[in-house]
Formats: sequence, C-alpha cells, structure tokens
Amino acid sequence: MLKMTKRNVLLAGASVTLLGVLAACGSNDNADNSGKSADSGSGKKPTISATVYDRGLIAASEGTMEKNRWTQWINENSPTSVKFSAIPRTESKQKLNTLFASGSAPDLIFEFDPNIKNPLYDQKQLMPLDDMINQYSTTYKKLLEDNPILKSAATKSDGKMYEFGKLNEAIPQNVIVIRQDWLDKLKLTAPKTTDELYQVAKAFAEQDPDGNGKKDTYGLNIGPGITDMFGGTGLNNSYEDENGKLVRTWDNFKYYIDFAKHLYDEGIIDKDFITDNNGAKARQDFLNGKTGIYFVQANTNMWNRLWITDYATLKANVPGADLEIVPNPKSPLGQYTVWINNPVQMTAVVNRNAKDPKAIMEYVDFLSTPETGRTLAYGLEGVHWQAGPTGCPNPIDQEKNKTELGYLGTDYNMIFSVVSGGKCSFLASSFNPDKPDEKLAKDKFNENMEILYKMIDEGAKFPGLTHVEHLPTVPQDLLVDFQNASTEIGNLVTKAIVSGPSYSTDKAISDMQALWAKFNGSKLDAFYQEWYTANKDTALMPDDIFQIVKDQKAIQEEILK
Repeated sequence: MLKMTKRNVLLAGASVTLLGVLAACGSNDNADNSGKSADSGSGKKPTISATVYDRGLIAASEGTMEKNRWTQWINENSPTSVKFSAIPRTESKQKLNTLFASGSAPDLIFEFDPNIKNPLYDQKQLMPLDDMINQYSTTYKKLLEDNPILKSAATKSDGKMYEFGKLNEAIPQNVIVIRQDWLDKLKLTAPKTTDELYQVAKAFAEQDPDGNGKKDTYGLNIGPGITDMFGGTGLNNSYEDENGKLVRTWDNFKYYIDFAKHLYDEGIIDKDFITDNNGAKARQDFLNGKTGIYFVQANTNMWNRLWITDYATLKANVPGADLEIVPNPKSPLGQYTVWINNPVQMTAVVNRNAKDPKAIMEYVDFLSTPETGRTLAYGLEGVHWQAGPTGCPNPIDQEKNKTELGYLGTDYNMIFSVVSGGKCSFLASSFNPDKPDEKLAKDKFNENMEILYKMIDEGAKFPGLTHVEHLPTVPQDLLVDFQNASTEIGNLVTKAIVSGPSYSTDKAISDMQALWAKFNGSKLDAFYQEWYTANKDTALMPDDIFQIVKDQKAIQEEILK
C-alpha cells in the first residue's frame, strides 16, 4: 500500500474518475490576460494560431498539415478559428526556437518534449494558465478538478500552471516476441533470465532453426527496451534512491555491455545494428523470418502494426511462424518491468504574447470534449467508421482511412484524455473480435497486460528513476556538458560492444566514469539530487505509475473480457 503523501492524494482523484468512467460506460510580465477577443462584438469567431507536428505522412491529395479535411473540420466546428503552423517532427526544437526568437511563435504550442518546453518557461516565454482556466474553462477545468495529478504535473517552480496535458493509458511501451515454432523445433523453453535469453538466442543463431542448412539467422535484435532488463541506461535516469540519496547506477551499463558484447562477438546479432538507426533493417529481418527474438516498440497503433500487419507478413513469408510474448527476463540486477507509456503527459503551452487567452481556452475545451476526441482519432461516423460489436468505432474502409486518417494520429488533439472518452478511448476497444487477426491482437494485448500486472504485483522495479518526461531539464549552464557526456558515453558503449577483447567492459566503465567527471558529472548529480529532494513526494514516480496501471485495470478487464 502506498504511503499517503501529497502525491498519493493527487492520484486518488484519477482513481475516482476511472471508476466513474467504468460505471458510466497570476500572469507573466507583458502577457495580455484580459481575455478580450480581437473579434469581440463583430459576430466573427476569434482567431488563434497553433502548431501541429508534420511527420511527412500526409498524401498530396489531402493537402498539407496546415490545410486539409481535418483543419477544415476543426475550423467549422470549433468556437475558435485556428491558423495552423506545421512543425517538422524531427526538427521541433530548432523550428520553435527560431519562431520564438523572431517573435512569430504561434499562440498555442503543441509539444511532447519537456526539454523544449522547460527552457521556454525558464526564459519567461510562456503564459501561466491558472487565470485562463479559472475564468474561461468548463471542460478542461472539470478534468483538472477530477484529476489533480494533472494539475500537479502542470505546475512549475513559481506555483503556477504552464502546461495543458492529458491522461493516457498506462500500458507497456515495448514488447519482446519470440518465435515459438523455433523454440519447439529446438526443444527449448522461453527464457526467464538474461542468461537464459543469451542461451536461447545463441541456439537460434547457431542451430539452423529455419531448416535451410545455412547459418543465416539472428538470435535477437538490439531494439527498443533491451536495456530495460538491466534497469535502463539513460544518463539522466540512471539513479537509485538509497535512503533519499541518489546513487548513479553504473552497473546498469556494465551488465548491458557484457550481455551485448557476447551477442556481438559470437555473431548472435546483426553486426550492422549500429547503422540501423530507425530499426528498419531489424524489422525486415524479422519479417523475413531471420530473427528469433524481436525487441520492438508496441503501444497504441504500433500494437496493431506488430500483431496485424507484421504478423501477417511474417506468416506469408514463413507459413509455420508462431509468435509468443516473452516477459522481461530477470537480470543479475533484479526484475524490471518494460518501459510504460507516460500516463500523465504534458503536451501544450501558451505563448506569453498570445492576445486572446479566452479564445485559446475555448479551443482547448473544444479539443477536450468526447465528440472532438472521437472525431480527431477515428474520423467521421458513417464515413470512416461505424459502431462495432462493442459499440466503439470500427473502420469501414481500411484503404480509404489510410489516406484520409493516416496522417491524423493524435497530432491535432494532443490533450485529449482517455478518461474523457470512456472505454472507447482505450486501445483494446479498437479491435473487432469478429475479425480473426484483430481478435488475436486483442488476445495478445490482454496477455501483455496480464504480464505487466503480475510483474508489478511481484515487486518488479521500473527501469529508471521515473518516466523521463517527468524529470527536470538540465540547466542551461550544464546543458552542453550533459549533451557531450551523453554522446561520448554512448559512443563508448558502442565501442565496448563491438571491440572484442581489445576494449573490455571494465575499461569502458572506467572511461565512462572519467568522462562523466570531465563533463561536470558531480554538478549534474547534485542538480538531480536537489530536484529529487524537493520533488520526490509530488512528482510522478514509479509507485504512482504502477498505481495508475492498477487503477486502470478494472476498465481494461471490462473491455478485454
């Protein structure tokens, strides 16, 4: 049972809201907070500007991310007209910094990365939201009242809120799948420890599990979540609490390097993994039936890709292929869960120079309604979806939707919460059990959740101090040092993995520690310690993440039964 800290009190509101869902189905200097609309009294809608990510997914026939069928729908249905500004997803930081520096940043900025938003707060570029919400909001204000943890996550060091956010499903972000048919052929069992994982992967690489008489298979891939087994290796997150003192966990790096080094030296993994930056080659090897254990991101729409699209492709290439989920193996450092999707995510900020806070708030309220949330996730009823067996949206024409919805994602509505949309906002409700491939995806999702529940109940640890989006941003005077340390230590990890006996793990760890010291590691450690001491009882921490998983369990089980 969690101790009743201030943070747990904040979590209690979220628990009450989820039960209800299940049962029912001050200002910065120079900032204008008057709320007076530029079009007040004219009969016209007020106009604001807002960013939207451009991921390069929109078909030419649909227009641009700034002008298409969904921006038109928003402007026809929202109480506020919105002028959209596309931000290339991979260049978000540079683009936003340029816009703010030139004084042309939009009013409402949608951005996931706290390392982009936090410096804007430090530079006093953001407008506090408390007055705006209190004076002009209904829907979003109610969300905050019902879920005080969302308000806590939005509050900065001056005691005011500066971010809009949402409540997500607390589900595994990554998954490990294994070729069960290979296990059966070689008379092996699924690995439960990292040592067993190595042994099984070695057999997959050396004992010709595909039966073609060639040594052309890989045991596993160096993919998403592989470091989770060893507690994670993010430099800003590799700490453990020892009686309130943060201790850096270099052993996480040591055991991961040792593990990967053996795989590389013995040809168990693809030796070109270093250049496979986006995992495209690893995925292709898996689809071609050449990889026995596949580490992959699989949350939200990625789950569909793995169990519907990719599994079908694998079976077309290898008709006898059979996949099962492997729980995170236990390492010498203990049992860790896989990484969990951030359940309390801050996603939008307001430019301090925005002239119409009321119009911004009205737009945020519009985005927060179930009707808007459904439309900007599934499209239009009767056009893109119809109610399925569960009463939730099922696609009418998948090919049509690929074109007309394929670029939609959540990018036009990054503040819609699952608790606002009820059960249909949860991933499991999107599967149509009347279709065999979707029933399989639903069953596998259920299995994956049961694995997570069991691990949490048995005391597994979270692979990091907390979710990275709830860690503080490194201060400007230490930022270059931190970036240099991250790059150079990352290079040493790779060097150690691929260099065989000429560069040992112990030597790599020693060099990494020396680099950390060189780049003001002691000051960085002190910075994180100061933050942790001041915020550990109010910031979202692993116990809170696990509690939210448990709070959502009832609605997940209702959907999955």
